[in-house]
Amino acid sequence: MEYQTLPLTKTSSFQDLLPINKANNDLSAFPINMLPEEMQIEILSHLQTDDTVRCESVCKKWQAGIESWASRPPLGYTPQPKKPWYFMFNSEVPYATYAYNSDKEKWIPFDIPNSDETESPTPQLETTFFSQYTLYISASRGLVCFMETRTQDKGFVFNPILKNRIKLLPKAPGGIADYCAITLSTDVGSRKYVVAMVKSHQVESIIKNNLQFYVDIHLYKSETSSWVNLHTEKFVGWHGGDSDSCVICKDRLYVVANFPYVAGGTEPFHEIVAYDLSQTRQSQKKSLARTKVTIPFPCALTCVRLQNLDGKLIMVGGLPKKGTMTLDTVAIWELCGKNLKEITRAPDDVISRFRNRFDPTFIASGCGDIVFIQSYNSRALISYDMGKNVWKIVPKTPFPVLDDNSHYFSGFCFEPLLDIVP
Repeated sequence: MEYQTLPLTKTSSFQDLLPINKANNDLSAFPINMLPEEMQIEILSHLQTDDTVRCESVCKKWQAGIESWASRPPLGYTPQPKKPWYFMFNSEVPYATYAYNSDKEKWIPFDIPNSDETESPTPQLETTFFSQYTLYISASRGLVCFMETRTQDKGFVFNPILKNRIKLLPKAPGGIADYCAITLSTDVGSRKYVVAMVKSHQVESIIKNNLQFYVDIHLYKSETSSWVNLHTEKFVGWHGGDSDSCVICKDRLYVVANFPYVAGGTEPFHEIVAYDLSQTRQSQKKSLARTKVTIPFPCALTCVRLQNLDGKLIMVGGLPKKGTMTLDTVAIWELCGKNLKEITRAPDDVISRFRNRFDPTFIASGCGDIVFIQSYNSRALISYDMGKNVWKIVPKTPFPVLDDNSHYFSGFCFEPLLDIVP
């Protein structure tokens, strides 16, 4: 039996670990298994991310080795910025899930296994999150948080690359709300993270059309492994946003406040409400209201999505056609001081390719310099590179479906990091 050499380079690929004679499927024949375990882990840590994903599926030993390295990276290791990946799924086809590698500009099969409530070290590979739950989703610096929408109290945090490291959060407070949104904020240096959850409950009123909502802000900290209610406030005529309509950026929580749309009435209107989360000690709980700042929108929008791109608050909004709520195009704003500055609008040659199928509401998420925008009812996905000022139509995923319009698609953007675990 002859073997290939194993150069320790950053461009090592999955094929470098395999014997030349591929007819031999005996795992003991793999050259890497002849090396000490510490050296095996070191080699695996130098693979490209998509090759690491494939190596995790080879055997439990390799999976455990990659996880071990991620939990305790070498002293002095500095994580390198990675281009984001975009994970897309269809709840009706739970075993067909894909991730788009924006560095290589290609889709790869990518599964996220479920974990039972006992946090067993071995995930249940026969099922996925997406075949069991409808989810609120938020991602930050290599970690992703899911919150189950039906009861709004069951949450998970995990690294999508290290698939068997899934942490079940304590039961979230607040009960079932009319509107709910979550956001995750991760600090790579300290490996600490927080999850903020904003819930809105409509208040009963004997006055017709007197729309009032209690808005509760709950915060989970990884260092304490517990939830705390930070703030409760009554909004008159407004309610907190839903889905990905809140975000933490530089210790401030930004929440989209919506004016409820009434048929035949005014167009939906929005504003951003910001709170300073540095005032989160229990003794300072009441002071959170005094940090409140409102940021008006420049115009009415069909949909609003917030995100933190390397410390910059970015807003993606749908611009309607005049006099209608039909989507015309998508624009991106950046918060500069106390004002929203428009950066760009999707050009017609990008948006026209799927405008007729593009729902007035949509998904938008991103990290680094790249923003992804996805339609709910099709595989249509576009991206905008803020550094290069380039819009792009992402190739469609290879989902086994014939008619996009009869299916519901969703997804999220995440940073493919190996060196952070929940």
